[in-house]
Amino acid sequence: MTTNTLEIENQNQEGLKEIEDIIKRVKIQPGFIGLVAITKIGQVIRTTFEEPKEAEKYALYLSNFLKQASTVVDFLKEGDEVSFLRMKTKREEILIIPGDKHSLIVVSHPNRRKEVKF
Repeated sequence: MTTNTLEIENQNQEGLKEIEDIIKRVKIQPGFIGLVAITKIGQVIRTTFEEPKEAEKYALYLSNFLKQASTVVDFLKEGDEVSFLRMKTKREEILIIPGDKHSLIVVSHPNRRKEVKF
């Protein structure tokens, strides 16, 4: 392995550890349904959903939604960027936390949830 390959591998390991730490904190929150960590292109890195298709569904649609929201924000305020998205429906609440290397999608029951602290 080259030095660059080792650096990339170390960064990936650090990113996965960070995701695991967040999962430990979030999954004990009241109303928690599931979490999906995705790459910039919407590939699932890690999920707590039992059904892979469920995680892939959130990854596919919400990664596209995040890209569109980012485009709108940049159009309205050039140079600005999305730092957090929150959607609430009758059945669930979806939090999207974009990051440089990966983004997190947290799904919870809206009426059984307290504020999540990351």
